[in-house]
Amino acid sequence: MKKKEIVVLCAIVLLAFALRLYKISRPIGDWHSWRQADTAAVARNFIEEGYNPFIPKYDDMSSQANGLDNPERYRFVEFPIYNSIIAVVWSQTGVSNTAARLVTVFITLASTVALYFLVRHFSGPLTATLAAFFFATLPYNVFYSSTVLPGPLMVFGLLGLYLSFVKWQDNENNWLPFLLSVIFANLAILTWPIAIFFTLPLVYLSYQKYGLNFIKKPQLWLFAFLSFIPFFAWRIWMIRFPEGIPNWHFLLNEGNIRFKGAFFRWLIAERMGKLILTAAGFALFIIGLVAKRAKKENLFYLSCLFSLIIYFVVFASGNIRHDYYQVPAVPILAIFMAKGILTLFDPKNLFINKNVAKILAIILVVLTYAFGFYEVRGYYWINKPQIIEAGQAVDKLLPKDATVIAPYNGDAAFLYQTNRYGYPITDRPLEKFIDQGTKYLVSVDVADSGIQSLVKNCKVIAKTNSYVIIEMFKECIGK
Repeated sequence: MKKKEIVVLCAIVLLAFALRLYKISRPIGDWHSWRQADTAAVARNFIEEGYNPFIPKYDDMSSQANGLDNPERYRFVEFPIYNSIIAVVWSQTGVSNTAARLVTVFITLASTVALYFLVRHFSGPLTATLAAFFFATLPYNVFYSSTVLPGPLMVFGLLGLYLSFVKWQDNENNWLPFLLSVIFANLAILTWPIAIFFTLPLVYLSYQKYGLNFIKKPQLWLFAFLSFIPFFAWRIWMIRFPEGIPNWHFLLNEGNIRFKGAFFRWLIAERMGKLILTAAGFALFIIGLVAKRAKKENLFYLSCLFSLIIYFVVFASGNIRHDYYQVPAVPILAIFMAKGILTLFDPKNLFINKNVAKILAIILVVLTYAFGFYEVRGYYWINKPQIIEAGQAVDKLLPKDATVIAPYNGDAAFLYQTNRYGYPITDRPLEKFIDQGTKYLVSVDVADSGIQSLVKNCKVIAKTNSYVIIEMFKECIGK
């Protein structure tokens, strides 16, 4: 690797770091705060209750996840590797939003480097530089790589997996890249099981090296066994805690949306063409998609893209509901954008003037970032800052062992701010809450008629124009 390449890569990493410092200390009340709060709560409870990754717990005691009461607050989704990393950092820094977000930032910086070396292997340093640049700077990815979500760690695991697997295939007698491949595969799959969809490129690389005989290679079967058995063990263990397993079947094809017009509109027009790449970046992606492939690239990038398409199709409603589900798409989209730029700067096979092509490339890049930041800027906003103020008041005024009702349409971000366990939704009569030991309610909807009735008849611990904290008794309810 030449000195010039090192300098350029370091500059990209430093730029990526600087961009992610934008509002890095924001509370967990921004876009997709519900998922961030659940993730952060598991890490915080590792600190406060003792570390046990096999029984992760968050703050939500309600039945909203799957219809079952969850008084023990079990949270069984992905294996809590990401939460554990945050807990280790918090053990040194104290519980801190900034520290948690910086964990994701540094993971993404590592992903940027891994993507560079992966693309460099297949396409050379120039394509690698542009791909790493787009990955590091697309506004969508800048935001999501400063959130408290496990997706960026899965992306790092996948990129590390591809890179180490390629090195192993180049020298199958070297067991170090084999072991690294197993480690990265487990990291990706355990962090977010959708990583399984993105193992298809490994099948392609194996076929490319061995032909159909790859299915007879014992080392590949050993790799597959070691990569998947921890995931299956975790899923078997989870069955013991059904109340802690959220319902996920709706993520597949809720409303039979798969292949309908809305499916294509949301994924292509709204997500790819507006949010992630914007119309300009999507044009670069298409140019890169139809551009000539280098001999070493062969079909590797297309196998990655095909994996992404399969994932979109299987988790159709999940990808329509949640825009963070497209985080795994960013590396492959960045690669094709890089190829699109290079095609425009050397348009030998395009019926277009060379200088016009270069100007068009620059305009498309500028518009990509202008439109992209316009779409993403609102994601950083705290949608309801009153929940931060109210949560701090609860943490100051109520007993540490109190459980609270902090209704926020099921979003646990409000409950997370209180630093208490409880309920982010009123999923049962208030009398039943009291019978079960929860008598405190905090609300930021102070003008609501039901809240006004409680204020009038129950004990008010604190009340401002922004929030109210109430201690409830059966005698004061329903008056």
